[in-house]
Amino acid sequence: MSPSARRDDSPRLTAKGRARRDALLDAALTVIERDGPAALTHRAVAAEAGLPTSAATYYFADIDDLLVSVLRRSIADYDATVGPLDALDVDAAAATIRQYAIDERSTAVAHYELLLLATRRPALRPDAEHWYTLLERDLATALPEDAQDRATRISTAALALDGLILRMLWRGEPHTPADVRAAVAAALAPLSDDDAMTSA
Repeated sequence: MSPSARRDDSPRLTAKGRARRDALLDAALTVIERDGPAALTHRAVAAEAGLPTSAATYYFADIDDLLVSVLRRSIADYDATVGPLDALDVDAAAATIRQYAIDERSTAVAHYELLLLATRRPALRPDAEHWYTLLERDLATALPEDAQDRATRISTAALALDGLILRMLWRGEPHTPADVRAAVAAALAPLSDDDAMTSA
């Protein structure tokens, strides 16, 4: 367990301490959104939060410690936005994906930059792997446990949605609600069984 994780979980951490740590995590996401993960340093995060550098080094022992904590915050943010996704309701699912990839694009880009950074920083990999279970968790609710080829269909739909989000972040398309809905409907098609998905 990292030093920052111990401090965050410790009952000795005061309300002021938790508020400071949260402010530093907010600042870290802002730095990544604006300048990318390479710009993330204790000094940059502290300056963004309006706190001394010593505050950042107190709560986060090193850069990996800081990155892991920011990734966990990103996962929680992602789950709060995309986690309610209802794979049986195309309109609702499309609205959720569009909100995340279009309306909250800068935050979503920062999230995916952190996710890709896990390919080079082993400390991030366990949490990055967890991230990928979240979408499949939600899609799994669309199929009964005894559905034919259930695991394959869930995985296929998750890969399609993830690819769609990346395309929207990179190219800004599809963009309109109608186009996003069509793309999401196609991505969720493997989960459709006897017209189980809600029609328009």
